[in-house]
Amino acid sequence: METANEAVARRFAQAITSGDREAGVAACDPEIEFRSVLGISGRAYVGHAGIREYFDDIESAWAEWSVDVERIAEASDGRVPIVMTMHARGKGSGAPLAQRTAHVWTVTNGRLLRNELHREPDQLFLPG
Repeated sequence: METANEAVARRFAQAITSGDREAGVAACDPEIEFRSVLGISGRAYVGHAGIREYFDDIESAWAEWSVDVERIAEASDGRVPIVMTMHARGKGSGAPLAQRTAHVWTVTNGRLLRNELHREPDQLFLPG
């Protein structure tokens, strides 16, 4: 059975896939620091305004953007690793992109607070 922390990480991924920025914001703590493969030079999207900017960045660059969740498993410390593949198609070029990544989320009060981005998910220890 999925834990509450796993569920909020899944809801955020679903919001990204559906383009539902308000559902994405609702899954996030007001102080969120989100690092994405979209972030230039590893910069984070900060706060609810940052999450809205993240959705703007997706819409400006990509004709399609979806997240296929492979695995979510809450660790004993409460952090939530999530392994996924992001699929995108360039808005101007039409070029497809697929990238498998992982995030390890810190959750507070039922909302996502910050993540660690892992570009090599197979090197990440996953519980369960």
